Amino acid sequence: MNNPFSNKSDKSSQAKAQSQTRGNAFDPDLNPNTFEDPEFKPDIEEGNPKHSANSTTNSTANSAKDLEEIAKLARQNSELIGDLQRTRADFENFRKQVELQREQAKTIAKHATISKVLPLIDDMSRAIKAHPDLLAPVQKTLDKTLKALNLAPIDSTPGTAFNPEFHNAITMEEGDGDKEVIAEELIPGYLYEGEVLRAAMVRVKHQ
Repeated sequence: MNNPFSNKSDKSSQAKAQSQTRGNAFDPDLNPNTFEDPEFKPDIEEGNPKHSANSTTNSTANSAKDLEEIAKLARQNSELIGDLQRTRADFENFRKQVELQREQAKTIAKHATISKVLPLIDDMSRAIKAHPDLLAPVQKTLDKTLKALNLAPIDSTPGTAFNPEFHNAITMEEGDGDKEVIAEELIPGYLYEGEVLRAAMVRVKHQ
């Protein structure tokens, strides 16, 4: 006696086997080396030329920006160096000016101090002229004192050419010539360190 359920089972097995055979059949469109389907399109793109161009453009822009920043810093550095040099020059000029003013102040102070001694020197000079033989030793002492003070008498010997830079004419005597010479020294003049401390007071005549 045939089992009806057995026939149904055999038919089902045969249908399943045929289906597997059709699924394993060779497909001529498949690549035998890679088994890739030529119609298969991957979702991931291998390269994007537009993205690469944008990257190059951005890199060039960044490089130009960096060069501009470097040039800006170089200009600022040059300006700072110029400012520093000008400040240094101004300071050097200021230092020299202060030093000059200090020396001038010292010279003025010395002039003022020595000028106070001149009346005493004048008295000694007049006494020596009045009694040259008696006061000869005093004359030597006076000469040493003047040298120690860096004082030098202005030449006002009679007959010497009148020089308004060193002589102060108290009187002017007319004469036959047009040459101005010293007739007499009234008050001696002195040079201090080569500069006129006091001009000599003299009488001048023409000859």
